[in-house]
Amino acid sequence: MKQPVASRRSSIRSDPLYDSGVAKVSAFAAVLLVVSIILTGILSYYITKAQSVKKLKESDLVHIAGSITAKIGGSIDRAAETSRMLAEDHEIREWILDGEKRDARGAAVLDKLKRLKDQFRYDNSFIVSVPTGNYWSEGGTVIDVMSKSDPDDMWFFDNVRSGKDIQFMIDYNEERKDTSVFVNSLMRSGGDPLAIVGVGMSLREMSKKFEEYKYGKHGSLWLTDHSGTIYLSDELSQTGRNISEFMPEGAAGQVMSMMNRDHEVLEYKGTDGRTNDLILFTVPSTEWTLVVSVDREEAISFLKTIQAQTAVAVAIALFSVVFFFYYTSRKLADPFKRAVKLNQELEKQISARTSELAEQNVKILDSIDYASRILISALPTEAELRQAIPDHFVLWKPRDLVGGDFYWIKQVPEGLFIAVGDCTGHGVPGALMSIMTVSLLDQIVDRSQSNDPGMILSQLNRSIKQMLNQEGKDGLTDDGVDIGMCLIAGERTIYAGAGCTLYVRRPERLEEVEGNRKAIGYRKTPTDYGFASTSVTIGPNDTIYLTTDGLADQNGGDKNYSFGKTRWKQWIDSNGGAPLYEQKRLLMEELDRYRGPEPQRDDITVLGFRLSRS
Repeated sequence: MKQPVASRRSSIRSDPLYDSGVAKVSAFAAVLLVVSIILTGILSYYITKAQSVKKLKESDLVHIAGSITAKIGGSIDRAAETSRMLAEDHEIREWILDGEKRDARGAAVLDKLKRLKDQFRYDNSFIVSVPTGNYWSEGGTVIDVMSKSDPDDMWFFDNVRSGKDIQFMIDYNEERKDTSVFVNSLMRSGGDPLAIVGVGMSLREMSKKFEEYKYGKHGSLWLTDHSGTIYLSDELSQTGRNISEFMPEGAAGQVMSMMNRDHEVLEYKGTDGRTNDLILFTVPSTEWTLVVSVDREEAISFLKTIQAQTAVAVAIALFSVVFFFYYTSRKLADPFKRAVKLNQELEKQISARTSELAEQNVKILDSIDYASRILISALPTEAELRQAIPDHFVLWKPRDLVGGDFYWIKQVPEGLFIAVGDCTGHGVPGALMSIMTVSLLDQIVDRSQSNDPGMILSQLNRSIKQMLNQEGKDGLTDDGVDIGMCLIAGERTIYAGAGCTLYVRRPERLEEVEGNRKAIGYRKTPTDYGFASTSVTIGPNDTIYLTTDGLADQNGGDKNYSFGKTRWKQWIDSNGGAPLYEQKRLLMEELDRYRGPEPQRDDITVLGFRLSRS
């Protein structure tokens, strides 16, 4: 016969091992722990949500808009450079001045116009003559004659009257449902306008890409002018309309007032009551603005999974705590032992839920993130590189988020120092070596009485060995740097290298300038080792390359061999004559094709540049 509940409770309390005080304390502690777990779960969710929204506004939206703007801006910059090249073409200028005759010279000019369009994959190229008003297309024919009485031709007369060297025009064609960008460059003769030349390109492919860039089902992407007219959209039906049609009046007014700013982030509620986060990002060199709108619920939808997982974890923890306290209060006879056991279990649960992720993930991610920020801040910005060496490209691909490769420039009264280096290690250790090396180079050049690259490298060798205590066989470490350094001083270029080679592509041949075989800082390199400098003559059509060994060491291909120096030199021979902004793309494509599914083996840095002569 089953014992009544009241009788069972009485028998438990009469047990000499039963301690009512401990039971009450245990029950109270259990309630406190349950409440703490629930509050911890709720607070963790809302803190994570707040941080996710902050990251969306301060990082994700900027990254999305910046990536799209860079793609549009890159295409426009390339077209602008091509238009400038046409405007400076002596053969075209002489042909127009000679009356635009259909002779051998005219055939050559029109063929050049066609080849330019085909080679760089523009949709059209054109020459519009000021003397005759003839509009010559890439087809070699006059497709129009400019007239002030024709409103469609006023763009030509406005361009000529403005006197601006480069102008951008964006045109949406309702019939074709397509947006085109025309880059017009003013050709002059003796300071007077002679022609408007340039290229046009369809943004159809970029429009198709917009749907891929779209963030979530309810997000939107628009490329607009300052009046809010939409030229590109992720939805074809919106093209040609105004942005104010797709958001509340108050939000549209706020957006329109911010159109002239470089970039701005704001939030608004849509007509459906959903919160949207929006960023405006100005496209460089144009009067266009990229507008990216993201539905917040979609952007942080992953929090629902976290919420469900947190609820499950809290439920499991609650069950575990209740069972634990029930078991200990019933089964353990010694109150002290029960208290000790309870304390151990509580500490284990709290430690497992509050310390494990904090000690592992936060430290690792924070250290890598800070190392990345410090390393990037130590490298020259694109603006600094463009000011120092306008015609250049740089390919910097750390194997991990950060790495041991770096590139460096330094302006001195005698000229410009340019260097590329490869420090020992990858990841955070390599980044620390890179930051240290860049700092030492700045100090050495500032303090040195000589601007000879070889002497600079010798001083760098001594400084690294002293700083890392690597003098002699008993040093704490054996780390160092492979580096190639140039001093561009007027017509002279002086090179010194430590384990690096300088490549000079001349129109008639490829020249290699070897540096010293010993690297910087290692134990096997004597403290007083002298690095040699070599004077190199660089012509206006020569291209200079500095690279670390990560490119040559990358494995891939059919036999999984290293890329190698031979294949690298063949690539220079084949592609070194192309514009440098094209060379970067071609080299990345070649590297990705050769590497295939193989992981990146080492940090890769390539710096290519040409010297402009005033």
